[in-house]
Amino acid sequence: MAVETTIAGAYPKIGDTTEEQKLRRALHQFDKEEITEEDLEEVKNTVTEEVIRQQIEAGLDIVTDGLIRWSDPLTYLAGRISGFEISGLIRYFDTNTFYRQPIAESRLEFVKPTLLPDYQFAQERSSKPVRAILTGPYTLSKLTRNRFYREFKQLAFDLAHIIHREAEALEEAGCRYIQFDEPAILNHKQDMPLFLKIYEIVTAQLSKAEKTLQLNFGSLDGIYPKILGVNVERIGLELTKGHKNWDVLKTGQCTKKMMAGIVDTRNTKMESDSDLSHAVHQLGEHINIDHLWLSTSHSLEFLPRVNARKKAELLSQVAKQLRGASVS
Repeated sequence: MAVETTIAGAYPKIGDTTEEQKLRRALHQFDKEEITEEDLEEVKNTVTEEVIRQQIEAGLDIVTDGLIRWSDPLTYLAGRISGFEISGLIRYFDTNTFYRQPIAESRLEFVKPTLLPDYQFAQERSSKPVRAILTGPYTLSKLTRNRFYREFKQLAFDLAHIIHREAEALEEAGCRYIQFDEPAILNHKQDMPLFLKIYEIVTAQLSKAEKTLQLNFGSLDGIYPKILGVNVERIGLELTKGHKNWDVLKTGQCTKKMMAGIVDTRNTKMESDSDLSHAVHQLGEHINIDHLWLSTSHSLEFLPRVNARKKAELLSQVAKQLRGASVS
């Protein structure tokens, strides 16, 4: 059984020790104009290296840069797209986190790659492959206030071209894994035909990197198996104990590789390794578990860092047990 481990997205920026709280202090100092933007960037670099190291020490096979530079799931990308203004805070789905809403004031245009230097910085400092993460164009469109485009699809198509340019730059730089986060489609399932067209644009001529479509904050009920028509190699699902996606998978064989979010990152309670191993064996009834990724259900940033580490270590422990069982 070829099982690998990873996390679904961000890693906690702030830890439990005084040293691990340096980013919080730096942000406070920057707001008071006590340090420069260059000083703040240096702290972000240090924390990025720190969280990459912690993921590797936990035994993860594929890491992320922790999204340390992201203040929320939208602003980091949207703030670097021409035509957007950034507005006030809005709750991000059903979480206790918030994002600053982008406002489309004029036609949106690509300026330069945002994630490319971040990926290069991370990969140069990681012995494991780094997976780049992008907010998908559909979700970005749905969470945007539109003051310019006559139709939603025009906004979505322009953002699809911009996200394609981001992914293209990553692929050309040698990035092996690119993830598109698209939770919004699970709340607007009637848009599946448009969603498929959006991803024809996003994935056009991307043939080297493995592409993952991350779908959380809901279930695939009503869009499965249609969602398998998206031109990506892997889908990421919430598959914590009792999640509705388990019932959805019973309705048909999944033809994509899977990133199975079996570890709950919205609860500090630790799962048992036996329960997680059982979940993987259950998955084998509905999907081809060759090339399976075991992952977290969401970003680890919803957890204190001490709990995040333990959950990452648990993923690695379960994967080792499964690999050993398949050999013996």
